[in-house]
Amino acid sequence: MDESAGRKIFTMRKTLILYESRYGSTEEAAKILALILGPARACRVDEFEERYKDIDLLVIGTPIYSEQIDPKIVQFIEENSSWLKDKSIVLFGLSLDRPNGDAVLQKLLCDQQLKVISSKAFGGKLDLEKLNDEDYRILLVFQDKMGLPMQNVDNFSREEIIEFALEIKQATERSAKTMPSVELGPWAEDFLKKHNTCTLATALGNRVRATPIEYNYHSGLLYLLSEGGEKFANILLNNRVSIAVYDEYRSMDKLAGMQITGQAFIVDPGDQEYKDFLHLKGHNPDKIATMPFVLNMIRIEMEKVEILNSDFKKMGQEVKQILLF
Repeated sequence: MDESAGRKIFTMRKTLILYESRYGSTEEAAKILALILGPARACRVDEFEERYKDIDLLVIGTPIYSEQIDPKIVQFIEENSSWLKDKSIVLFGLSLDRPNGDAVLQKLLCDQQLKVISSKAFGGKLDLEKLNDEDYRILLVFQDKMGLPMQNVDNFSREEIIEFALEIKQATERSAKTMPSVELGPWAEDFLKKHNTCTLATALGNRVRATPIEYNYHSGLLYLLSEGGEKFANILLNNRVSIAVYDEYRSMDKLAGMQITGQAFIVDPGDQEYKDFLHLKGHNPDKIATMPFVLNMIRIEMEKVEILNSDFKKMGQEVKQILLF
């Protein structure tokens, strides 16, 4: 895990999703975002508390009706501009007319001069039977103005919301404060060397597999030996894997573990890499070759390592750190 590997290091961020929702779609989107952007909390404007100001990222969600942002959202921004100006903000809205929704969000940005890192309108839902009389009347006028029929619409996409959340997560990781690599790198390497068992997760479509398996860390790579099994059915068609290495849970202030994302490659028994690693483990390749079955080798090339360590807090750092290769 040396500097030549192109490693970057990031910390975890606390997030608040502040939203208003008239008929439930924006609330559903807010709760999806909170799950993925955690540690996070989703709350309506009326539920906002002073202590929520201690956040790194604020996500604001609003329904958009008749080209209007929810009034409570606008009022909140206006009344809290003094501290909002120092926060990183993500803005999203749900609209039956997405291009119009994007335009409405952009107008809000211009009017309020927010420091927004991302803004997006998503498709909304319209269930005519759920509308109250006033909303029905307003919508009838608006639909007539836009030349749109009065009918039920469902353009809400959980997949789009999830992809948006992942984009936000990646963007905030890139901009977060870093822990010095001279401290984190050796800790991560030492942790991998002190452990020898992991959980290897593989997947293809609806077929998912989590395998407890021994590993060895060597020169920035993980090596696993296996007689075979269902995990190979996944790896052969999708070599994207995730690996968990961790201490036994004792308490919240004694957490230590890591989740590794990377690619798995099957090493041919005839390759020199296979023989070199067996020698490293003290095995005789010729003897291994006489076994009644093939001992398969998997090489894991790490791309992302998410580390959780309670002791980092004692060093004045966030307990969660991320390394990208």
